[in-house]
Amino acid sequence: MALDQEEIYPYEKNMSIFDHIDDLRKYLFRMAVALFIGIVISFFFVQELFDVLIMAPLRADFWGHELYCNLGKWIGKEDLLCFTPPELSLQSTKIQGQFISAFKISFVMGLVGTFPFMLIQLWQFIKPALSALEVKKVNRSLFFASLFFFAGVLFAYFILLPVATKFLLGYQLGPDVKNIFTINSVTGFICYMSLAGGLVFELPIIILILAKIGLISSEFLMKYWKYAVLVIFLLAGLATPPDIFSQMVLGLPLIVLYFLGVYLAKRVEQDKRKNEA
Repeated sequence: MALDQEEIYPYEKNMSIFDHIDDLRKYLFRMAVALFIGIVISFFFVQELFDVLIMAPLRADFWGHELYCNLGKWIGKEDLLCFTPPELSLQSTKIQGQFISAFKISFVMGLVGTFPFMLIQLWQFIKPALSALEVKKVNRSLFFASLFFFAGVLFAYFILLPVATKFLLGYQLGPDVKNIFTINSVTGFICYMSLAGGLVFELPIIILILAKIGLISSEFLMKYWKYAVLVIFLLAGLATPPDIFSQMVLGLPLIVLYFLGVYLAKRVEQDKRKNEA
């Protein structure tokens, strides 16, 4: 525990490793309870969520598809960017398949809905280990951490998923191969792509927090920016269908977020110099 927080957290002063583990268990229990409540609430509406959220990116009238189609009409590439969905007949090949899909939807929706609470609980556990000044600096970042997470989920759902679904639904190895999708694969793909978008959008917040506690600097980030860009595009290639357009749709925003993190780190360093002067 930081010395200047002993008056705030006097009980933490002589805590053993087992005490810290017990303390962590308390916060993990709260997170588990919150997640359970979120899952249960989502499960009550899972059929509506399946129709409104899961199946929507597979339809031509989805907002993301219409956005790309209008862009295609504007640049004269309507055939390339407009989406004509194939006939879909989802199947469940296992007796528990539909229930597992319902649980996936409920789990991801519960996790997304309770993310701010999860973040606060994790912060409450970490906070006593930092100095009072570090706590004050990081406290301001928690709201933006949730904001960036939700922005990432929305970006992945409305911008990235239309590109991915258009490519994957239209891809065939040969005319004799027919796509027959399982409900489990569709729900898993859409849920986890959206969740992954929220997590990767936390990049500038992570950089900001690391800069505030002195573990990283803007000079270091700028020195290795070329490697960072390479890693970003490699990750974008792994997370998206194997076409350059999908990689650009994900990779470019991540690069912007990386340099936003560099800018935030530089602002932190400037504020430190002003305070020391």
